[in-house]
Amino acid sequence: MKRKVMSFAFCLFCTSLLLLTGCSSEEPSSWAVYDGATIEESFPVPKEASKTDVTANNTKMSYIRYSVPGLDSLDQIPTAYLDAIKAWGWTEQTDQENLEEPNPILIFSKGGTTVHLSLEGNYLTVLVPKEN
Repeated sequence: MKRKVMSFAFCLFCTSLLLLTGCSSEEPSSWAVYDGATIEESFPVPKEASKTDVTANNTKMSYIRYSVPGLDSLDQIPTAYLDAIKAWGWTEQTDQENLEEPNPILIFSKGGTTVHLSLEGNYLTVLVPKEN
């Protein structure tokens, strides 16, 4: 009888451990589900992101700034988000000059469209150069 109770307790412990391990994730949940950006529908932004600032009257660039839960605790763009951008068909430009800076502006292209992405303070900014 005592052996049965010990076996049951061990199974319960293992099940709890598996549930805790399986439910934890490397990236914050904000970076798991995406919608298209307001200024470029084919570019993903986290679904939980809130628009804070939109500018379309700049002659060279349109941009939208998003606030994302947990963004203030990050020092770089999460890998899960970069993977999602690539999964949506965007290619990162590798000949960028500012990649060594603390908050680099990443440049992505898809077809004839270019998007610049930056993480600055509490904001994620998506910039789209205008064609002349």
